[in-house]
Amino acid sequence: MMPQLSWEYLTWPEIAGLRDGILVFASGSIEQHGPRLPVATDTLTSQGFVGLLQASMPQRKLIAAPPITYTYAKLNSAYPGTINLNGATLLGMTRDILADVFRQGFRNVLFVNGHMESVAFIMEGAELALDECRREHPDGSPGKVVFANWWEFVPDRLIDEVFGSKWPGWEAEHAALTETSLMLYLRPELVREAPVGPSDYDRFPYRVLPWPERSRPASGCYADPAGASAEIGRRLAEAVVAGLRRVVETEFS
Repeated sequence: MMPQLSWEYLTWPEIAGLRDGILVFASGSIEQHGPRLPVATDTLTSQGFVGLLQASMPQRKLIAAPPITYTYAKLNSAYPGTINLNGATLLGMTRDILADVFRQGFRNVLFVNGHMESVAFIMEGAELALDECRREHPDGSPGKVVFANWWEFVPDRLIDEVFGSKWPGWEAEHAALTETSLMLYLRPELVREAPVGPSDYDRFPYRVLPWPERSRPASGCYADPAGASAEIGRRLAEAVVAGLRRVVETEFS
């Protein structure tokens, strides 16, 4: 899905005329997502939400920024295809990107995030960029960054309807039913028909470093994707986009 207003396809004079708009970053990953989904799943779903958000709010100046694709993905770095950045690298990259768009005069930024592991690093990078903006422009607008994880807009009611008593929790919904359903709705041509295999792995209420092999399922799917469908993906996407619209209306009024 091609966003209506996308930074990388604009010219510099066009971008210069959009400084009063909202710059929307899709943040995802290049990370294994089992045998059925592409490694860019987190990025593609976030980009899909950004495009749907733009289409649902044509009256607002929403600019799709180039996505944050490479990220911290250490848990799944043992699988081929995952490209992992150190947390400090992701933090610094986010700080530099936002500091530069603030320097260019943009002040309103929204992140639509699809990757759980990157949250703390991107938020800290944003904080540092805002600090720099305030130091350089003490009498001007300091800028505003809103960070939204798409899964936090999925209501409990919808989870109950889809999963019943079998809900594994968001941490286990990696390459599982929700992400597979979203990809079947947003990018069905990229979903493979492939056997998934077992999704068994050890869960424990603490962390061990380096990550032990027993903490990763052989398939790369942390829960069973059986039952995924484009219809479930549509319902999930509609709930997420409705939540993102509320964010725009509330935080960037």
